[in-house]
Amino acid sequence: MKSFCSVTLSRMLALFLVVFLDAVAPAESAVFGGDSSAAVAASTSHASYLRADGLTFSSESTSTQLRIHGYLQGDGHFFSSDPKGQSPDKLLFRRIRPQFEGTLFKVLDFRFMPDFGQNNPQVQDIHVELNSFSFARPRFGKFKAPISLEALRSDNEATFPERSLASNLVPLRELGAQLGGSVLHGGVSYAAGYFNATNDGSNGNFQWHPGNEAAARIFFQPFLRGNAAPLRGLGMGLAGSSGSQRGTLPKFKTAGQNTFFKYSSTALADGQHNRLSPQAYYYRGPLGIMGEYTISSQQVRNGTNVRRLSHQAWQATASFMLTGEKNSYAGVRPLRAFEPYKGIRHLGGWEIAARYSHIRIDRSAFPLFADVRTAAAGAAEFGIALNWYVNRFTRVMNSCERSTFQAAVPGALSLHSENVMMSRIQFSF
Repeated sequence: MKSFCSVTLSRMLALFLVVFLDAVAPAESAVFGGDSSAAVAASTSHASYLRADGLTFSSESTSTQLRIHGYLQGDGHFFSSDPKGQSPDKLLFRRIRPQFEGTLFKVLDFRFMPDFGQNNPQVQDIHVELNSFSFARPRFGKFKAPISLEALRSDNEATFPERSLASNLVPLRELGAQLGGSVLHGGVSYAAGYFNATNDGSNGNFQWHPGNEAAARIFFQPFLRGNAAPLRGLGMGLAGSSGSQRGTLPKFKTAGQNTFFKYSSTALADGQHNRLSPQAYYYRGPLGIMGEYTISSQQVRNGTNVRRLSHQAWQATASFMLTGEKNSYAGVRPLRAFEPYKGIRHLGGWEIAARYSHIRIDRSAFPLFADVRTAAAGAAEFGIALNWYVNRFTRVMNSCERSTFQAAVPGALSLHSENVMMSRIQFSF
């Protein structure tokens, strides 16, 4: 099945490139053939060029463009203890994601991002978006749901190798349509859409389910354009979703990607599913702080037993650039690359970070919908990280994280605490 998916993705990619390159072929032929004046004109319009943000192909008028870039993450997870007491150390390619982005006829943006990481090929993002108006941009396809502040951040700009416990209660990517945009010179941004319902903490697929949900998010940066410089990096917002979901239920994982809570095999989602997530961040110079609180309320059925379960989680992350770079939600660019022959100041960018997250499982889940012997009623995670920005394209991440678990009833918990060191080397282009 995996080999079939790999072949399918390869064929989709090949077809996409053939169609696109055919569209920009006149520009390319002007560069590599024909009279010299046409070649000079095409060269001036940069029909194709390689920059720090990727390889770009463009028509002569630049109305149609394709940019090819991506990133690769190689991870190591090293446990001194884990929930099952097995210490499953592992090395893996966490993400291998080429990205194909561009614009057709100046008005239609597109993105296609497959993922070949973890020996599990799949299409993560594929969508189109009309860009005619900054205040209203319709988008269609599969993309990140407009809910979680942490999950909406690009995976190659994250401060820690893995997301916090709070991300267990939000969907990652969903299939659907949304309208988004920004007003007041970027001071207010919003997104609202209709999606195929997806389990908490998971990526949706391309199969349309009976369940569906509406999701919306509004985010304010009230001092973005004002004179209050210390507050320009302050942002706050509110997001949520409401819909109907039926079928399988999620599993919740630690930062080390071990399962600490799962429902009984006979339990199913059966009705209304609501989420609410207040969120905020603050960035000022080398300092960055981000936090959010999430509630996920789901109606669950197990045989004749039906109940609405409400789980809650929150996380807070703080980071500081030791080498003075400007910290931001969009990521960090090192002031100087690692070039030690130029002197002690040219050692790349260095960042320290700390994070705390907590999740609480509704006690009504036990024992009708989850086994008190194998599922925790809550978890707390604390982690510290040291990140090295070797240059703009390479980053080395190291984090130490400890997770502890709460028993559903006294003496029932069979899960060990989790202590894990995670290392990552990331290459992006």
